Amino acid sequence: MVHLPNLRHLRLFIAFADGGSLTAAAEALAVTQPAASQALRSLEQSLDATLIDRAGMEMTGEGRIVLDRFRRIFDFLRQAAGTSKSAADRVESRLAWPHVRSVAAFAVHGSFSAAARSLDQSEPAVQRAAREAEVVVGTPLFEGKGRAIDLTPAGAVAARQFSLALAEFESARIQLMESRDRYEGRVSIGTLPLTRTFLVPDAVALLAGRYPQAQFEILEGSYDALIGDLERGRIDMLVGALRDGFSSKTLQQERLFDYELKVVGRAGHPLTGKKAITPSDLAEFSWVVARHGTPSRQTFDTMAAGFPNDRPARRSVESGSLNAIRGVLLKSDHLALLSLHQMRYDLEAGFLAALDYPLPTSRRSVGLTFRRHFLPTRLQSEFLTTLREASADLSE
Repeated sequence: MVHLPNLRHLRLFIAFADGGSLTAAAEALAVTQPAASQALRSLEQSLDATLIDRAGMEMTGEGRIVLDRFRRIFDFLRQAAGTSKSAADRVESRLAWPHVRSVAAFAVHGSFSAAARSLDQSEPAVQRAAREAEVVVGTPLFEGKGRAIDLTPAGAVAARQFSLALAEFESARIQLMESRDRYEGRVSIGTLPLTRTFLVPDAVALLAGRYPQAQFEILEGSYDALIGDLERGRIDMLVGALRDGFSSKTLQQERLFDYELKVVGRAGHPLTGKKAITPSDLAEFSWVVARHGTPSRQTFDTMAAGFPNDRPARRSVESGSLNAIRGVLLKSDHLALLSLHQMRYDLEAGFLAALDYPLPTSRRSVGLTFRRHFLPTRLQSEFLTTLREASADLSE
């Protein structure tokens, strides 16, 4: 677990930047000047960085790198207190990293015992820190008792903001390394089915070859679960099919390219090579369909509404896993809706085939979803640029 410097030391550094002197920083936090000086040296040691040039008592380049990140950390923490100014002031002055970590870990793991294991601490210590956070924030963060404890709505907000503060500190540490040409940070990407097999792996392979010490984490899951991870800072971005009518105060979408779905079956499927395929033909076969609420499932349901009334669509398999879909298609006469991008390797190898059945309503957009306040590191920025460049000629 990464060592986190005292939050009070971060506040001292911000006060130094705002006041322009160590004296001003000491006065702002009501400590002696020697104590302030010692705290700032401790902060520098924990970051292995020189933030202040003692000769002229000016901020260094490394100091300027972390200053914006430190300000953002306290912005996130204050937002955990809602609209109460007194609570926000209390959060800024009294909250400590153990409070932040305990609530954030509970949100991820769903219990104090699991949170304690993830933090390598005792359950009483984690629960005590979380309850102290509740006092500092000034509103109940948990409800229930025994094994039925859960976050309140205010607790869910606080946990999200605490998680973002932790992610922001990690970004500060990574940016310091990048300023020394050490690309050892992490890019965490949430992926939806369409981009798991070609766009994201291609970009990761390119950047991993360029920066062998960097780490790339590719996460799969449902759209809702990945959106939750994105809002908490668990992942940096989500890559996949965009949602129509998307609206969020905290997230935004960016289109990368458009695609169309095709009716797909195994090579040698009874409908392979057949011209003028009809809805009645498609109704003869079982289907592998995407999960409810996905763009692909919406396209399928629209198509299936045109099947004969006496032969409704047979949705025999539901899956978001391309490997599972491929396995079923290759071993049976099932059909599925896939993009040409998803099945490009199987098309080239002659394992799967696209049938001659147009889907005029299937055009959708693939893109990025990321936090509105997202401030990427250099590595993250380069990954985003790679995705954008790789998408330039992908529209079908």
